[in-house]
Amino acid sequence: MRAILGLVAVLMLSVACGPSYIKGTEITDTPENREIVDLVENYRLAIEGRDATMLAQIVARSYFENASTTSVTEDDYGYEQLLKEVLPVLRDNIKKVIYKVAVEKVQKKGTQASVFVNWELTCQYVEGGVEGWSTAKDRNRIDLVMEDGRWKIASGL
Repeated sequence: MRAILGLVAVLMLSVACGPSYIKGTEITDTPENREIVDLVENYRLAIEGRDATMLAQIVARSYFENASTTSVTEDDYGYEQLLKEVLPVLRDNIKKVIYKVAVEKVQKKGTQASVFVNWELTCQYVEGGVEGWSTAKDRNRIDLVMEDGRWKIASGL
């Protein structure tokens, strides 16, 4: 009996000393990881809410997007184009958004980080006066940079 109680005590201690994870993820719960996962959630909420103001606040001034086409530069854009051309489309042409994002992994190196996510998007849009629905899902890497003491999105929207 004493051996069983000793084994149970050892098992309880080993479980209690294990890492804790941010709810709904397998990301170790540290203040920095929590800040990063919270940023991704704020991004998700901003997309669902079609909130261009919030998106502008969480995107770095150094933002750059190449639309995953490194050999084609015509679809590249930076922070200013994001504010003037992309976010108005979200605000004016997208009528409803359902956006699910699951954070898989966080990698940090100094003042830069990458967040690997799975996402699903369903949206109602208006284009040329015609309404429609679109759905998509994929995996993505969102790159972050430390700016003004906070993590901000540097690419991967």
